[in-house]
Amino acid sequence: MARTLSEHDIALLLKLAPECDTLICKGSENTYRSILPPVANHYAKDADDFAVRLNRLTDEELVTLVDMIREGKEGISCIPEECAEVLIEQALRRVGPEAGNELYALYEAGTQCL
Repeated sequence: MARTLSEHDIALLLKLAPECDTLICKGSENTYRSILPPVANHYAKDADDFAVRLNRLTDEELVTLVDMIREGKEGISCIPEECAEVLIEQALRRVGPEAGNELYALYEAGTQCL
């Protein structure tokens, strides 16, 4: 489901990618409609950098992202596989096994690219 980022969403995006100076994707010239895909695809240099960025989030902020993925407000299927693995590992460790397993299933289903 396409959405407009809220102020809270933008704050999370900027925490993950402080170098983000516009909410417009340079490749498609469309406005960002999610948080994780732009970070993984445009700002993170690799999976290790993506992990560093996710570690900037508090556990509560990570739970918020996991909840948005569960609700279909945030997509993970269009992030690189190695970044998805990092996200799933952090969810397993910081949110719990149920969250990690659910994210894995959603990524494998490939239906949540926003």
